[in-house]
Amino acid sequence: MGLSASQARYLQLTARKSNVEFEAQQTTQAKMMLANEIESEAKLWNEKMNTKHLYYAKDGIAGNTSNLPRLTYQTVTAQPADGGLGMRVVDQTGRMVVPALPDPLPDGKTEADYVIDTNCTQADYFEEQLFACNWRMQEPNLFANGQWTDVSVDGNAYIYQGIDDDEMNEGLAEYESKVALLENQDKQFDMRLNQLKNEQKAIETEMESIKKVIDKNIEETFKTFA
Repeated sequence: MGLSASQARYLQLTARKSNVEFEAQQTTQAKMMLANEIESEAKLWNEKMNTKHLYYAKDGIAGNTSNLPRLTYQTVTAQPADGGLGMRVVDQTGRMVVPALPDPLPDGKTEADYVIDTNCTQADYFEEQLFACNWRMQEPNLFANGQWTDVSVDGNAYIYQGIDDDEMNEGLAEYESKVALLENQDKQFDMRLNQLKNEQKAIETEMESIKKVIDKNIEETFKTFA
């Protein structure tokens, strides 16, 4: 290989080596981003695993959520004869939370005694307000007629806190599917990085060989004109 051809090939290899190194950097960065995505999925799954809901254990006995209905505003406020808890729901100021004003208003009550929230009958929203302590449940005080006593979600035998079994199983399947795809991408990145590493070594080896040829050609040229 002549000097000009060797130099041209050396420049080609230099450009290729630069491209390989750049692709390796990009692939490594993508691999790091993928690792962060896998970690995020793990965090989301962990949060879902620790997300508890409120359920109505009508018989006061519960060990899991499989056959329990969600606790709702309707269940809390319905009378025991109708399958409810016979309680009321109030906000932080003591006003009764209702989806609509009673018609007619009970004796001694005015509109100021109520707060209207049409979303209160939605289980997730109702639960959210209870956990945030924006609302609280009250039951009639058996020892003081007309008085009401606060009831915590932990202090009632008919209210059960637990993870939704169906939701957990569904979430686990979704998590495992996503992570499997991400891990497969990670393997593809590893394979590509290994290919780039081998290619880089091959380029460097050829560059060293060509450099020796160039150095030899230069040396022989100097000897000719010496």
